[in-house]
Amino acid sequence: MAAALVEVYECCADDARPSQTAEEAARAIVGAVRAYGTAGSHGNDADAACLALTLIGRMAARATDAAAQFYRDALEVLLRDWDVVSEMAAKFGCEDEIVRHLAAKSTSACVLYRLQVSGAVCPAWRRTCLRALLGSPAGPELDAVLWSLTGVLRKLLQDNRQAELVTMLLLAFDTSVSALASRFLPADRSRFDIGGGAPDTSRLLMDLLELLTASGSAASAGVRSLKLTYVHAAALMDAVSRAPHYFVSKRAALLLKRAALRKAGEDWLGESGENVASDGSDVGALAGAVTDALAAGWLPSVRVESAQFFGGTSGAEGGAGDAVMLRAVSLLVIKSVQHCVVYAAAGAAEARGHLRSLWRFLREKGVRPTDADHDCGVLPLLFGEQDDDMMEAAKAALLIFLRLRDDSAPVGTACVAGCNPHCHFLFLLDGVSADHRILLDFLISTETCFLDYLVRYLRYLRTDPRGFTASCRRLDAGGRSASVSGVRLVDYDDSDEEASGTSPDRERSRSEAATSSGDALGRALACLVRLHRLLARLRDKKLFPYKADSLLKLLTQVIQLLNAD
Repeated sequence: MAAALVEVYECCADDARPSQTAEEAARAIVGAVRAYGTAGSHGNDADAACLALTLIGRMAARATDAAAQFYRDALEVLLRDWDVVSEMAAKFGCEDEIVRHLAAKSTSACVLYRLQVSGAVCPAWRRTCLRALLGSPAGPELDAVLWSLTGVLRKLLQDNRQAELVTMLLLAFDTSVSALASRFLPADRSRFDIGGGAPDTSRLLMDLLELLTASGSAASAGVRSLKLTYVHAAALMDAVSRAPHYFVSKRAALLLKRAALRKAGEDWLGESGENVASDGSDVGALAGAVTDALAAGWLPSVRVESAQFFGGTSGAEGGAGDAVMLRAVSLLVIKSVQHCVVYAAAGAAEARGHLRSLWRFLREKGVRPTDADHDCGVLPLLFGEQDDDMMEAAKAALLIFLRLRDDSAPVGTACVAGCNPHCHFLFLLDGVSADHRILLDFLISTETCFLDYLVRYLRYLRTDPRGFTASCRRLDAGGRSASVSGVRLVDYDDSDEEASGTSPDRERSRSEAATSSGDALGRALACLVRLHRLLARLRDKKLFPYKADSLLKLLTQVIQLLNAD
């Protein structure tokens, strides 16, 4: 049997045909799977079972290839005559972790093959999953079921399979998955015990919840499990602060953050756009759970461990903690406050109170800007190395500011709440060294919401140039050189160099002279002017990927206003 398995494996790796028939190969494979775990089995049986399970997975992966007739025939024999899925599902609770993982992996591959060929969910796999989801305690068998179910759903979504298959799969487990989520994420907080005895089960459940949240664009309406993350948002908030294992707390925070941003599943599915599954009521429920927790003093209970590196943890005293955790919590809070003030008409005092508690929390965890009294510097410092999250945070802070602003308030009052959009924009420019080419990359990229943010901000800047110059003065006083060069930066038009008679070297020298003084206003103006010129040239040469006329008009208006101011 071992020799037969080795021959089939080598031939599969070399795209060759074994000397055996498909029926003989199938018999050897199922014999090895069955032999493991029986009375008198030994270590060699585990090795043979691992090889057989690996072969099943490879056959299932290649079965749709027209040139792999032998492996398709062998797989059909295994599925039809030997009910190999039942044999593999029986190994979901075995003691050997490698055998258990390979059984779940190969079972998932067979389920995907059957879905693709016949459009039906494998009955044996479904029975095993339903039994575990509805009644199994946290442990190896439930872990294998969650891993397998998540793997099948992820593969369907990655391959852009028909929406009918995704809906069929979700409906088959809709009730059972909902019951499992209620069991591990109860509304009654006194029964909360996620991650206590089986942290792996909790993590796998959150993986499944995230994929369910991301499945709304592919599944039809009526699948209740698509909204489980939002339904159990309050319990997940408890998981962030109360789970005994840090990685479970961190996983819950990341799940909630992605749900708030409507970007669930982005790490697996590679999607940069928003999930269309969630609607306003879903995000509203999540935002309500977050603000209720904030009002109850949730932030101080959030544990943030030392920053993690490949070599261990950071031992530097006074440094910031785990930046991934801090960014997840911060974005969750900011996006929730944004939703509440924009859509739920939350009071200004309540919103500012939540934001002040966030700035205090971040400072306590080591995020301390140079200007200790300037709350606007906290977010840029935290998100400086994460472009997509930085844009989301800046956009949310801008929307909060626009909703809560008081036109009669003195210039600079917005800094008290840490949401002054001028300060955030200037910090953003400082973070990219005022390089207009990086801003151009942001404008072209689909991974950030920079275009939406920039247009909104420039529209506001047109109405408040004095606020912008006030922010420039504060940032200069807070750590930059306060000298002002007085150089005017827009004494030239935005035509091409050849038409204007301005050489590239001469323009570069003038820009460098204007920005080397350390003047925040000068640096910002120089960057915006160069961005305008570059955009105009790309537009004229039809090299920009979308129509940029409105953006160019905004930039022109802003440059003229600031230059006059």
